Parts: sequence; C-alpha cells; structure tokens
Amino acid sequence: MAKTFWFTTDTLGSGDETLGRLLMRNLIYSLARTGERPERLMFMNGGVRLACEGSDSLDDIRLMADAGTIVKSCGTCLDFLGLKDQLAVGDVGDIAGSAAVLSGAADVVTVA
Repeated sequence: MAKTFWFTTDTLGSGDETLGRLLMRNLIYSLARTGERPERLMFMNGGVRLACEGSDSLDDIRLMADAGTIVKSCGTCLDFLGLKDQLAVGDVGDIAGSAAVLSGAADVVTVA
C-alpha cells in the first residue's frame, strides 16, 4: 500500500463526538484488516490519544505495528496533552521527522 496515514484527531469528521469516535475506531479496525496495511501511521495533536492507554483502537494499531507498520506519535503533542507516559504503541516522533516523512511520502492520507 505504501500509504502514510496522518491522524490529527481522535474522532472522524465533525458533528457528534460519540459518532466521530465510533467512525474512527471502525476506520482503524478496517485498516488493520486490509490486504495491504499502511506503511506508516502518524499521530498528531488530539490524534495521539489513539496510540495511548485507554484507546479503543490500541489492539488494531498494535496489529498493524506487529505486521511492520511504522507508528509515530508527536512528542510535543504528547507532552502538551500530558500523555507521554501513556503512549502504549509505537514511538515518539518529532516535528522535523514528521516534516521529512510528509514531504517525501508518495501517498499521504490525512484523517481529520
């Protein structure tokens, strides 16, 4: 697939937050079970919550990570939200690394 998915929030779409969380969980569940999984998942801003303890999507993100998907969460975002100690899957990234990935990636899907 060679796609990079850039998650900037923990809900999908705007409107009802409960529905947005359900839709995001279903999207990540589906990504974890596609024939070709994403090459990379990047989490920024509120999206970092998806890779932290308590996330309904942890098992699916772990499934992708175990299959070779690179998982990075923004360190500045984790610090700002007080979540750095709660990161449960993947590695802490930085904005310089994110900029390099985004500028060099052939196919970036922004999930907002």
